[in-house]
Amino acid sequence: MSEGTRAMLLDMQQIRKSFGAGPVLHGVNFQLARGQIHALVGHNGAGKSTLMKTLGGNFADYDGRIVIDGEEVALHTPKQALEKGVAMIYQDFSLIPDLSVADNIGLGRDPRGALPGLISHAALRKRSAEEAEAVGIRLPMDTPVRHLGVAEQQLTEIVRACSQNARILVMDEPTARLAPAERRHLFDVMRNMARNRGVGIIYISHFLEEIREVADVVTVMRDGRIVETGPGASYSVPQLARLLVGHDDVTAGTPPTSRLRADAKPVLTLEGLSVAGRPPVDLTIAAGEIVGIAGLIGAGRTRLARAIIGDVAAEGRVRLAGRELRRRTPQRSATAGLVMVPEDRKVSGLALASDIEENMAATALSSRFSRFGLIRAREKRALVESLIAKFGIRPADRRRAVGTLSGGNAQKVLVARAVAARPKAMILDQPTAGVDVGAKAELHKIVELSAAEGAAILLISDDLDEILGLSNRVAIMVGGRIREVLPRENLDRASLLAAISQGAPT
Repeated sequence: MSEGTRAMLLDMQQIRKSFGAGPVLHGVNFQLARGQIHALVGHNGAGKSTLMKTLGGNFADYDGRIVIDGEEVALHTPKQALEKGVAMIYQDFSLIPDLSVADNIGLGRDPRGALPGLISHAALRKRSAEEAEAVGIRLPMDTPVRHLGVAEQQLTEIVRACSQNARILVMDEPTARLAPAERRHLFDVMRNMARNRGVGIIYISHFLEEIREVADVVTVMRDGRIVETGPGASYSVPQLARLLVGHDDVTAGTPPTSRLRADAKPVLTLEGLSVAGRPPVDLTIAAGEIVGIAGLIGAGRTRLARAIIGDVAAEGRVRLAGRELRRRTPQRSATAGLVMVPEDRKVSGLALASDIEENMAATALSSRFSRFGLIRAREKRALVESLIAKFGIRPADRRRAVGTLSGGNAQKVLVARAVAARPKAMILDQPTAGVDVGAKAELHKIVELSAAEGAAILLISDDLDEILGLSNRVAIMVGGRIREVLPRENLDRASLLAAISQGAPT
């Protein structure tokens, strides 16, 4: 079916939304046809998520009209949106950590048990497994969600949304933490839902190559307004990048690989570090050096990172600037000068109800802003304001609750918090996942600057271009062990992908 002949499924007209005195959406018009995959792209803070949360019934105070299948609807609660056939997969997970995978998939649709008021857990598990199988996804149904990796949590979100028989499916950065094979499978599922079931899919992603591959139509947003809408195949990646940032120089600020001084001394040293019975890891990172760890999802990169700071039990030794860190905990490691930016900012990274200032200063509070138990508030405020300007955090309000920020700006706060502690070593786990091209370039500059100032940096990323663009050396991790460590100049994207895929499960 051509774009010109598709029946209109969704028509959002003159949508306006403000937070306090600050307008976020300025009369946005957005349309979605039946059976269409419509990509919505824009800088972090452009208004994409706010527009979709309006469609999802998260804001009762929006202005404008929403028409679904020819019927004007008022979507003031998520329940109302779901009843009208709108299902959401948000950028940050909405799963309940202590419930099983099956319980999360079936949440709100509990099958009745033999007696009134009881739930048939066997029936719920069976139905959830069937719903996952229907979209070709296998998940451990009885496992509590908190024990899943980020990728499996994302897949659980996808199954739950697909199981709700949605007419309109909104997917906000669903592939940010998926491996290439999982992404390809998701695209197959999306095309099947659109073509064979007539579902309209709104797809938000910062991966511009993905957009061109999967989208029938692309709409670009900037500063709460629609900039342009057109057929997905008509745009090149550079064209989309220019539309996103509003000027031609989209690569400005992307740092070159940092140059390591020949006399740089070791800062972070791992000696026989073994997690959960996996092979021991030996690795040394010098002052000013960035070492990337490349591997497929499930290779054990995040577990190794958590073991280094003492968040999970491990055997072996960790030395920081020659001194062994004994009885490690995340707090003790941070106090010693070893900090980590975790992969999931919502669960383990940020205090969403607290403001930017309190989040930024949390790690550095005892070492930089406290003397004899007294907090030096003026110094803390000055540093936070300088970091807000340095990182380009929007809005530039240190009292703004972090939970109200866009994903990219929240990520900047998390990295700024690590930088504020002036660490000897930093571990960055997926530092730019779900972040747009402009914000990614800004974060890359900060990483390079931290290295230039002498920090030893361990970088974990699924973005191979990010690994290649920032690292001095790259550690190849397969099956929980580091197979080899290679100089950056010996690798390109193809050889790196081949290296991490060897011996990996297919």
